[in-house]
Amino acid sequence: MLSRDKYIIIICSIFILYIIIMDIYNKYLKYKTKYNSVKYNSSQTNGSFLKNLIWRRAEKHFSPGPVDITSIKSAIINAPSSYGIQPFHVIAITNPTIKSSLKEACHNQAQIEESYCLFIFCAINNLEERINQYSNQSGFINKKESMLKYVAKLPCRLEWAKMQAYIALGFGMAAAMELNIASCPMEGLKPDEISKILKLDDNLKPCVLLTVGNKNDNYEVEKRFRFEPSDIFTNID
Repeated sequence: MLSRDKYIIIICSIFILYIIIMDIYNKYLKYKTKYNSVKYNSSQTNGSFLKNLIWRRAEKHFSPGPVDITSIKSAIINAPSSYGIQPFHVIAITNPTIKSSLKEACHNQAQIEESYCLFIFCAINNLEERINQYSNQSGFINKKESMLKYVAKLPCRLEWAKMQAYIALGFGMAAAMELNIASCPMEGLKPDEISKILKLDDNLKPCVLLTVGNKNDNYEVEKRFRFEPSDIFTNID
């Protein structure tokens, strides 16, 4: 039989070994998270949309310097919307002074000033006017009556317009991701204060923001969590 001292030595050795193994495992998890967050940073030409989703994060801070927002604007313009009428307007602000003036109205979030461009998505309130504009410019006069009837039955027309703006926001984020441009969607805003600062008319209602700029590598990337597919999806075959 083992003596008491030898038994204690064995137990202590097992405990120390356990600590070493857990430390190695935790370092592996940290490395894996960091690797997954950056492994596709160079995939602009060789990667895919799904692969680029791995590194994308809602950036908390940006590094100084300009980025090309032309393709992001193009993605927003070409995003789908109900009937194609695009019931939203987007204000793209790169002026540092204007961005600083909006920071308090955006709950003092750092991205407002640090980003290269602040996109403010505004839902259009007067849908009849937008439909008339769409019909006259597109030439699809035959769709006008149907569209007017549809919006007339909406329980909350402004909320419907906001949902269309959110779709465009998603496409803008996707374009930024494909171009390896850091971005952050933001709902923390005071619409009335933003409208007052920018002197917007009542037809435009700020609803969501998108900040874009250069990635800042001087802060630790938050570990990503996603629910399992079984939690997100119900499959009916």
